[in-house]
Amino acid sequence: MFLGRVAAALRGADLPASIGPDDVPEIRFEDPIAVFEQEAVAVSTEVTRARPGEALATVARVFEAAGANCFIAWDQLDGFLPGVEASLEGWGLERIDAGVSADPEARKLDHARVGTVAIGITGADLAIAASGSVMLIHGPGRPRSASLLVEHHIVLLPAARIVDSLIEAMSRVTWEHTSNVAIITGPSRTGDIDSVLTLGVHGPRHLHVIVIE
Repeated sequence: MFLGRVAAALRGADLPASIGPDDVPEIRFEDPIAVFEQEAVAVSTEVTRARPGEALATVARVFEAAGANCFIAWDQLDGFLPGVEASLEGWGLERIDAGVSADPEARKLDHARVGTVAIGITGADLAIAASGSVMLIHGPGRPRSASLLVEHHIVLLPAARIVDSLIEAMSRVTWEHTSNVAIITGPSRTGDIDSVLTLGVHGPRHLHVIVIE
């Protein structure tokens, strides 16, 4: 009844002409890597710019600071940082299977196993300089748990994958075999409880982005 009255009122209403959206201005930065770092740090992301060898040392330091000896991760991390998979194994760190069963009872055990892991490692398919965000394209071998269930999320980001804007990033996504795309801007945060900003409530408390130059 209510919707009927709304429809009847609209039929006799003098509505203004609709105005379409203006063209979105193109965003271009002289140094997108520097802008990305600035914007990411502003939202509490820990950013390290490093050569490949230094990047491996940075990964090791995160594990040492967290006191962790295991992790969950995407497959084929060497595509983001060559040698990282052998290094993780050589350091004696255990990779925990991030797979979760569809069976309800087995699923509980899988969640309990994965939920105790403090560190997750992923690559970043793209990053957005304008907002300091990283873009993760999930699919086979790229579990969402590695960026959602852990306390520390390590992101391996080749510098060449930093683009200026969200529009440019979305234009580069290949949607085939993609389960979802996540755009992450800083560690998880909420201000729902007494308007006090709290990190790590709905996801990682620490976001470590290693920009590999």
